[in-house]
Amino acid sequence: MYLVSRILFFVVVGLVAPFSVMGQDNDGFSLVREEDSIRIYERWIIFPNSDPPQDAREVKGEFTVKSTMLKALQLLKNESKIMEWQKHVTEFKVHPLPVDTAWREYSYHDIPWPVSDQDHFLIYRIQKKEKDKIFVTFESTQDEKASPVRSGVTRMNLLGSWTFQKIPDNKVKVTYLIISQPSSIPRIFTDPIIRRNLMSTIKAYIKILEEEK
Repeated sequence: MYLVSRILFFVVVGLVAPFSVMGQDNDGFSLVREEDSIRIYERWIIFPNSDPPQDAREVKGEFTVKSTMLKALQLLKNESKIMEWQKHVTEFKVHPLPVDTAWREYSYHDIPWPVSDQDHFLIYRIQKKEKDKIFVTFESTQDEKASPVRSGVTRMNLLGSWTFQKIPDNKVKVTYLIISQPSSIPRIFTDPIIRRNLMSTIKAYIKILEEEK
């Protein structure tokens, strides 16, 4: 029994240690993972407009990419490319709107155990489009005709943003923010999955943009 307990202890430490807090920024985000130019931060806040108030994880990804702001923006809704940089997505569809500053998007996520399969239906809005900066927000929306809730699939409630900032050397600084309501699965299991998936997603996103001619 003692040996089993010791083994479990080292397994838990092995899962948690690589993602321990390495610093904190001015907004209270803790740096939880860093590779190359990519930094992933987290903080816990109250999910906006939740009643009763519910704690929610806010994740921030920051990175640079050698590309243009317009290409980085267009990749977000490129149906032919989405599964190249979001490996856990098995269904993706863009629903155009009658304006060029907004669109809706459905995405089905095949998530590894112990997290159940999930989907979301979001509306994206370009809030700011300037010479050196583009700011896009997204949030969950409802439309039973365009995106009915599926049996056995968890419909995620999300909101967040993408910021594309032009910087020297023909590069773009990208800041990605997302807030999600937590699941009932213990964080010791979900934390490594969330951080690992986001890191691999950003790397693939960068690769596609930097390989474009």
